[in-house]
Amino acid sequence: MSQWTVTIPTFRMIGAEPVHGTQTWIVSADLPQQARDLALAAAATDDAMRHRRGAALDTTAIDVAPRERDGSPTACL
Repeated sequence: MSQWTVTIPTFRMIGAEPVHGTQTWIVSADLPQQARDLALAAAATDDAMRHRRGAALDTTAIDVAPRERDGSPTACL
């Protein structure tokens, strides 16, 4: 099983100003699609939504990258 860094873009409005951000998950999975699914399940929790202050997830632009031993992400898939 490999470790993956899954980054999900977020979006919310503060008044009339758009605010873009990301929410990142480190997950263990055999395949990138499994890592994506695990991160999406984690992002759907109430705690995750509170952490991103209610921002919506942009599930069309999810980035899944394998992690190196030092914990930093490598190339995007």
